[in-house]
Amino acid sequence: MKKTFLTFCIVFAFALNLDACPYQKMAEVDSKLFSDQSKINTETFAKISNLRMQGEKKLKIGELDNAEEIFDRALALFTN
Repeated sequence: MKKTFLTFCIVFAFALNLDACPYQKMAEVDSKLFSDQSKINTETFAKISNLRMQGEKKLKIGELDNAEEIFDRALALFTN
């Protein structure tokens, strides 16, 4: 019983780690970009929108690592 429970916990922890994927980052970019509290200028909005579209294209062709890097760059623009 202990082994089964331990195995379940390990599998569950691994499954939670899979949620940290580029799709989640794309959703985070979207929510920040179109938030009512977003205080970014139009130039930054255009840069972030462009990066978001590039990231989405990479996701569609299966380049998950590249897409995640692009979404990270977009998210970094929110703090600048």
